[in-house]
Amino acid sequence: MPVSTWTPVGRWTGTVTHDDEVDEYTVAFAADGSLSVTTRKSTGHGAWTAVGDETLEFSLREDFNVDVTQISPNGHHAAYIQIDITARLTGDTLSGEGKAVVHGPDDAVIYATGARTEARRVS
Repeated sequence: MPVSTWTPVGRWTGTVTHDDEVDEYTVAFAADGSLSVTTRKSTGHGAWTAVGDETLEFSLREDFNVDVTQISPNGHHAAYIQIDITARLTGDTLSGEGKAVVHGPDDAVIYATGARTEARRVS
């Protein structure tokens, strides 16, 4: 069986869709299995793991910027989101689905939702 040499290492730009909202982001996957993400209103860090031929799982904590007041769909002040996604490369697009769990300033879970993402590598 051939071994895939595919890796997500590098910069990607994309969108994540949740709760009828679409947010743009940039993510950098590092060779050591770490990742960092930036959006217009947050930054985050986490880890990724290859789980199959052109498939990966990644998990990250995305903290809202201090100048952003983020209110969850159920009306609570949000401090950060824990995101877990499984994604697959098809052509030049990395797409996947997972969950986003929103936490308040006291770390309590205030909301959870599904999330879909699609990204393309930045050359």
